[in-house]
This record gives sequence, structure tokens and C-alpha cells, in this order.
Amino acid sequence: METYLTAVGIILLGTLLQSATYVPISMVREWSWETFSFVRGLIIYVALPLWAANLALPPGYLFYELFDQVPGFQWASTIALGVVWGAADLAYERSMFYLGASRGKALSTGMTGFFGIVLAALVMHFFFYNTHPEWGISLSVIAAIAVALAGFYMVGKAGDHKDLEIHSVLDADRRHFNTKKGVLFALLGGIMGACLNIAMVTGEGIFLPETIVAYRWLPALFLFCWGAFASNTVICIVQNIRNHSFAEYSMGGVWKFNLIICALTGMAEFAALFAFCTGRTFLIKNTPFMVFTFLIMLIGQTLFGHMWELIVSEWRGMSQKTAQTLLVGVLLLLLSIVLPLLVSLM
Repeated sequence: METYLTAVGIILLGTLLQSATYVPISMVREWSWETFSFVRGLIIYVALPLWAANLALPPGYLFYELFDQVPGFQWASTIALGVVWGAADLAYERSMFYLGASRGKALSTGMTGFFGIVLAALVMHFFFYNTHPEWGISLSVIAAIAVALAGFYMVGKAGDHKDLEIHSVLDADRRHFNTKKGVLFALLGGIMGACLNIAMVTGEGIFLPETIVAYRWLPALFLFCWGAFASNTVICIVQNIRNHSFAEYSMGGVWKFNLIICALTGMAEFAALFAFCTGRTFLIKNTPFMVFTFLIMLIGQTLFGHMWELIVSEWRGMSQKTAQTLLVGVLLLLLSIVLPLLVSLM
């Protein structure tokens, strides 16, 4: 019980820090999204993962020795999963385009959590069963997934109602909505987003014997982030070319301020990944719970994201019915976090 609560606390703290980027991102000056994303990507996917991987390096070892004895398939697959994950936002955006921001985001997040756990368990079974026969999914985790999916649905439904009530979204603005396409992209985004949890399986064992237990998954995160940096770089450069925004990199007057924003938001974003990798180490002896930590991270991102929306008054003026729907969704998400623990204590 204590280890589970510790893991949950660490992961939720990381997502709380990540949610703090909600406000400063809007303060970026004169840069387009792709320029900001590329510069911030250097911090999230290169600088900070390198620092984190060094934490897993015991005294007396050189950095390359972290990966020296790792099979090529293992480190290559971890990097490849990062490449796919780095492009998941493209599918998320299309889902939100066809379903609406709130419904699309909620469905994509739910599918990411579902596939993240199911596919990770399948990879465990088919590729690591000989060394880890105890890996799998418990009934309590399956029940928690179902409750979480219901929670994501209610939160998305409340957000959709809010958009209609507060922002007066006209039918003309919703003509591009397409449920089939939206669900398809949500499923695709869910599979792509699930690669983070799968990478924690393929990255199993990428550490030295003397590595501190809490840092065992940081070398895998380093490889994964390099893959994410590759896809993020390609996407940003393509957008720079399309939008003729390369000149923004030479805007000396805004570089200092924007770099500070990139650093602050980059550290906050990386905090969630770092907390996810370190928090799950408390559950090494309880593999079903360890796999479930991925969904806890997504729930934390959703809850704290809505917390900031409430703080900045994005939900002000919503109807009582919408407020009740949001509350039910939040309670279901919170219940899903504690449900595996409650079932295990029965």
C-alpha cells in the first residue's frame, strides 16, 4: 500500500508540474508553434534526458557503458517507439479537429491509456515471458481501466457542453466534425501515444548492476527521447518550410525571453516523464500496478489540466448540468487511481 501511494504521489507531482506550462506557453513572443516546439524539444528530448541518464551512471563508469551490453534490437526498438510517440500529436490534433477539442482530447487520452497498458502487457508476454513470467495485468487493473475510460468520457462530454454554452460554437463552425474520422484518429493517436509505456518494457534491463533502483528506467527514457526528438525535429522543420518561418530563429530581440519560456516549460514537461520513470520503480515487485502507472500519469495530466482551465476561468458560465458532468468525470478518474489498491486490500 505504501509503495503504491508513493508511486502515485511522485507521478501526480510530475503531472502537476507539467500542467504549469498551461500559462507560460501563451507568453511566447513572435515565434510560431513550430519554432517554439523545436527549441523546446532540444531541452525536453536532448539536454534533460542526457542529464537524467547520467543519474543512472554509477561512479567509475563511462556513459557509453550504460548501453554497451544492450542487444541491438532492444535499444533500437526503444528509440523507434520514441519516434512514433513523438508524432502522436499529429493524430491527436486530427481527432480534436473532427470531434471538437474536448471530446477529441478526452477520447485520445483514454485510448492512449488503454492501449498503453494492453499493448505493454502483450509485449511483456511475447518478448519477455522467459525472463519475467510474473508480468501481466490483474483484474483490479482491468476494472480500473474501465472506470478511467468512463471518467475520460464524462470529462470530454462536459468539455463539449462547455464549448457550446460558453464559447457559443455555431453549427457552421462544426461542419467539419466527423465522428468516424475523429474516432479513427483517436485510436491511431492512442496506439502511437501508448509507445511510451511500451518503451518502458523494451527498455527493461538497460542499466548497470550498480545503478540506483529509482533511476533504472532513465537510460531507456534517454533512448526513447532521442527517438521523439527525431520525429519532433522533422515535423517542426517541415512546418518551418511550409510556413516560411525559418527567419524566426534569427530574431535576436526575442531569443532571450523565449528561451527562458522554453527552458521553464521544457523542465516542467520533462518532470512528468522523469516522475513516471522514477515513480514506477517503487512497484517493481507488483508488475500489474507498475504497468498501470502509465494511466495514472494520463489521469494526472487531465485533472491538473482542467484545474488550470478552472483557475483561468475557462469554465465560468457553464450550466449546472455541465458542472455535474465534469464532477462525475473527475470523481471517476480519482476512483480509478485508488481502485487497484482497494481491490488488493479486500
